[in-house]
Amino acid sequence: MAKKKPASPASAQGIVMDSDTQKCVDCHAQNHAVVDITEQWKASKHAKNGVGCLACHGAAEGDADKWKHEGYTMTHVPTPKDCAVCHEREVKEFDSSHHSKAAEFIGSLDNILGEIAEGGPAANMGCKQCHGSTVKIDANGVPVAGTWPNTGIGRINPDGSKGSCTACHTRHLFSRAQGREPQTCGRCHMGPDHPQIEIYQESKHGIMFTAFRERMALDSRSGSSARPTRSPRPAPPAT
Repeated sequence: MAKKKPASPASAQGIVMDSDTQKCVDCHAQNHAVVDITEQWKASKHAKNGVGCLACHGAAEGDADKWKHEGYTMTHVPTPKDCAVCHEREVKEFDSSHHSKAAEFIGSLDNILGEIAEGGPAANMGCKQCHGSTVKIDANGVPVAGTWPNTGIGRINPDGSKGSCTACHTRHLFSRAQGREPQTCGRCHMGPDHPQIEIYQESKHGIMFTAFRERMALDSRSGSSARPTRSPRPAPPAT
């Protein structure tokens, strides 16, 4: 199934939903374990712009992790290649970043010692969930346990791409504001070996962010003219 930018008539709620996405939403609404997924999507900008379920979850030709689900061919692991159909510039920027190389840590001496000292499960839930690792697929197209679930920022995907956009832009809302929150970075950049979030929170910058958070345009488009609002300067004293 080729990836595409879908479009269809908008509903009264401003949600643009094609017939395939409507089927997914109706079915998932009956399953209380996953209904939050569709509610998050409905509140997203994806929903307002007609980016439905198959735009991200539909399998492309040749995907090693494709599987049949309710008559559709789906992919187990949505990747930056899927996101690049709409977000080409952002994916290129990520590919050239240090974050995209995060999984290279897995072959390092530090990680090997971590697996020996703490054990494989601890390494999977600790190092690999932040750094990422290689997602392996079995003969049936199913991700191998211990390599999946995996939202590590440098994850090596079955299609050869690097990264997991949901490491910062949590699904299925994919909020710009949430991606800009310092706590999002603190998901990985924390603890005794890399305490950046603790240092930031105690710095003047961190204190100012907390104090003036409501003035910041956290949901503005990248490159837009939106700027944080500023308090007017007090008038100079009379002489």
